[in-house]
Amino acid sequence: MPGPVREVKICDVSLRDGMQILNRHAVIPLEARLKLVGALVRAGLPYIEVGSFVNPRVVPAMRDTTELLRQMPPFDGQIAALAPTLEYYEQLKKAPRVNTVALFVSASERYSQKNTHMKVDQALDAAAGVAAAARADGYQLRGYLSFAFRERGSDMPVAKVEEICGRLVEMGCDTVALSDTDGLATPRDMERLVGHLAGTIGLDAIGVHLHDRRGLGVTNAYAAYQAGVRIFDAAIGGIGGAITVAHSAGNVATEELVSMFDSLGVPTGVDIEPLIEAGCRVSQMAEEVGDPPPPSKIVLDEIAQRRAGIETEEGEADDRTLAQLARSLLGLLRHGQEEESVVAKLQDAREQVSLFLDAPTNRAAVLFSLFSMLMVSGVAALFVRVLPQEWVPRALAIAITLFSLAMVLLIGLVLTMIQVSGGIQFRRGGSAEERRILAEATGDLVENLRARSAVARHYEV
Repeated sequence: MPGPVREVKICDVSLRDGMQILNRHAVIPLEARLKLVGALVRAGLPYIEVGSFVNPRVVPAMRDTTELLRQMPPFDGQIAALAPTLEYYEQLKKAPRVNTVALFVSASERYSQKNTHMKVDQALDAAAGVAAAARADGYQLRGYLSFAFRERGSDMPVAKVEEICGRLVEMGCDTVALSDTDGLATPRDMERLVGHLAGTIGLDAIGVHLHDRRGLGVTNAYAAYQAGVRIFDAAIGGIGGAITVAHSAGNVATEELVSMFDSLGVPTGVDIEPLIEAGCRVSQMAEEVGDPPPPSKIVLDEIAQRRAGIETEEGEADDRTLAQLARSLLGLLRHGQEEESVVAKLQDAREQVSLFLDAPTNRAAVLFSLFSMLMVSGVAALFVRVLPQEWVPRALAIAITLFSLAMVLLIGLVLTMIQVSGGIQFRRGGSAEERRILAEATGDLVENLRARSAVARHYEV
């Protein structure tokens, strides 16, 4: 069966570039990452980079990459993993399902030595060794060229980038991803570098791996597309970054990149809905490890809408009317109900009764009426005892008036409930057992409501 039509190829690096940053302070459970890769598979992405084979003491997030590969769902696209040296390539070979080996070199001498403890030439030699072994074993190859656009605010020389890209292509790399590692590139850099490479080594094997420090990530992707690039890296939610770069910036968000191309009518073959689901999962991961939420505006908007929806539903539940409460209580006290039926009715009415009992306005009105009657009665009794005899009739008249007003308020509340419910027909009599059941159930409802009110609202994905 033919695959989806694509004009551009979206390569997701969430589980490698993204997790190495998100997973620094606390381990993301394997089960959570399996759900994430499941969403990526459902989205129809053609390329998923699942992790790195590197020193687990330096990047602990990559420790269980092999197990992730073993348990991930079926996927017929490119499954890639990064191996910087032959030593780590030997570990990659033992992992199941990988069909693409990612190589990693830098155009920056400073970054190369800081990140791999090798000069650029040494890193190229190491990559060549891995490439030769991987080709012999039947793997596809992909190359990353970090700091391809800028370094410390200055342009990276295009001749240097061209030379390294040429060497990676000679090694057998199907794609060389030009990386804006520090997230400082501009659309002008896309035009400058991509335009130069188009005229020398061609663009069939050139992709871009963009980070989004200053909000230009998607704009840079569009500029690269206009310049002829058709291969784009991205990470769910905009997570990711280089672990050896201070204040590293995240990648372009996969869902934002797909949305941008969809708006242009450019086929990606990717379903955005599973990507948004994945973005919500990544947001929960970030919250669990104490990181800020992913910067993707699509994910932030989706989460805000979900939370607003839940709060609206809870608000509607809190605003249940007296009529709903009365109709629920009506079923409890009808003539001829068996004990089991009374219990069942109480369970059905649990939420409505508890909400009524805990509603601040209802509680305040009832308590105010009762308090007013007690206060008026007490004041009237005090007047009778301490006031001069000639003042007593006037004081009693005032007290009786206030008492009557309080009674009217309380009776009004009861009549209002009866009126809005259409009339409550209470059963005459009732067994002691039924009254016991009603009293116990009411007490349970109050306790359950208090327990629920202490629980913070949260959203699920």
